Amino acid sequence: MLLVLVAGAIWSNCSKDNTNVKPFITYVRVTNPTSSDSLLGSAGQGQMIAIIGGNLSSVNQVWFNDQKATLLPTFMTDATIITRVPSQIPGTITNQLKMIFGSGDSVFYDFSVNISKPLIDHVRSEYVNAGDSVFIYGNYFYAPLTVTFTGGVQGQILSIAQDAKSIALKMPSGVQPGPLTITTNFGEKASTFWMQDNRNIIASFDLPFTNNYYVWKGKETGFLISSDTKVPSINGKFCRVNKGALGAYPFLEIYGGVGESGVGDVSTETRNIPQEAFAAPGNYSLKFEINTLAPINGADLRIYIGNQGDNGGNFDAARQSNYYLWQAPIYASSSLNGVWKTVTIPWADVYMANQQFPYSSTGYGIFLYWHGPNPATYNYAMDNIRVVPNK
Repeated sequence: MLLVLVAGAIWSNCSKDNTNVKPFITYVRVTNPTSSDSLLGSAGQGQMIAIIGGNLSSVNQVWFNDQKATLLPTFMTDATIITRVPSQIPGTITNQLKMIFGSGDSVFYDFSVNISKPLIDHVRSEYVNAGDSVFIYGNYFYAPLTVTFTGGVQGQILSIAQDAKSIALKMPSGVQPGPLTITTNFGEKASTFWMQDNRNIIASFDLPFTNNYYVWKGKETGFLISSDTKVPSINGKFCRVNKGALGAYPFLEIYGGVGESGVGDVSTETRNIPQEAFAAPGNYSLKFEINTLAPINGADLRIYIGNQGDNGGNFDAARQSNYYLWQAPIYASSSLNGVWKTVTIPWADVYMANQQFPYSSTGYGIFLYWHGPNPATYNYAMDNIRVVPNK
């Protein structure tokens, strides 16, 4: 198609002498001459375009904003220049195409380069203490940029990856629960997730257990603590387990209790699951933070949530029959051990695995225990189990 377009331009140019015509641009189009809707007022980074005009063979340079395009003589005639929009990010945006000729004259043409605004995928941890590092992952993180948190405070940028797909910054003081926003020269984007996310927490591990009703794990075993020499607190108390290496099917019980129509202590938090999460479970995720001090790969965490064992039912049978099985990924890298990470699980999967238990405004039972066929090392902390909207 390129040869057809160039050949046509050569034929039309040979039919007359344009040496006295001042260079001009008529329009810019895609390089496929048969394409409908082929005229362009903008193009993406790296896109090939055809500049159509007159007396263009004397062009020495073509610029898009402040980035110079590559010109090949085989793709230049008096009527056509075929080139690619530079992939480099402009430092100054003029939204103009500039052509410089051998005489030193210039021709400008209104033309914008479509550069993507930031795309935010996730952060390493949605809970970060002031002064610690935040790691954001996504794309199109072009410098200069700012990261603004809910509360109006900005983080100090520590580094931006060369491929523009990650940012490291320092967590400022004064951050309020809510999205973060990344702003570049090409637009801004707010995250769908919240930092310091305090919504719909169903296990904060901060409960006072005033009723002391059927909450025998976590409280009695001493797993629920407010400080540890190796794990910093990120939101009050957290669940800290250090049982070392255990064999297959350890039945390591961590935390739980019955809902029992709002009487059980755990129900004061499990009632936080929003009713909409039952009507549209695909729109929600179950999240929590985990801090592994040793690789925990191979371990199976069973997550029971529901009311099958309440009000005279067999809670023990329910938690062993109905559960979501979370298979811990490999957190083997030294850079990922000893730091908090956010785990995201589709709520629809958890809900289905727990037999689609009905909504109850008074809450539900919950139970967490490790039980699976693989030996594993259990030296970790977790916090902030929550059911939150995806966006």
